[in-house]
Amino acid sequence: MTTDFPVQSITAIATLVASLIAAAMSFVNLTLNKEQKTSEFRQAWIDALREDLSVFFGCCRAFARATEEQHKLGEDHEKSPFKIDKQKISDIRYQVAEVYSRIILRLNPEEPEHEELLRLMKRAIDEQNKAFVEKEDSAKTMQAIQIATEYARPLIKKEWVRVKEGELPFRIARNWIAPIIFFLSIFAIAFIWHGTFSLR
Repeated sequence: MTTDFPVQSITAIATLVASLIAAAMSFVNLTLNKEQKTSEFRQAWIDALREDLSVFFGCCRAFARATEEQHKLGEDHEKSPFKIDKQKISDIRYQVAEVYSRIILRLNPEEPEHEELLRLMKRAIDEQNKAFVEKEDSAKTMQAIQIATEYARPLIKKEWVRVKEGELPFRIARNWIAPIIFFLSIFAIAFIWHGTFSLR
């Protein structure tokens, strides 16, 4: 049994469907464009964080080794062919403090993994300061630095995966809204193409 639809009705339906599809497509495009910008900013953030962490861990190691060597050799430190002068050590210490502050500002205090990384980095700094004041070797400092480094690696990877997969609104738009729009369009075209209409 077929039902005749007035031409005026089908015109109104087609206009409504076209408007809904256009609105949905605008939403999808807006979401995709916003996600593209967000991904670019997040990728830049990851790159900057990776660079800061590399500088932090590298400077911490250099500072720990330099101060340990200074304590071991005492006055003979100046005669060592591999010595790092006091000004250089001071510069490294300043760089550690500077880059550590940048990392604090980059990380999100509401994310437990970020808080844990900051805790491990703070522990490395505390061990370093303790070794410097008490003139101990750098074993505990190096261990603390290594633990923080190993913790940072999967965290960076996780953030990169988040960029690759996209945020939740983007995944919804890509995996659900876009296919729904496609199938609704096909259904509307099929309905209009195979429908029976009368001039009423």
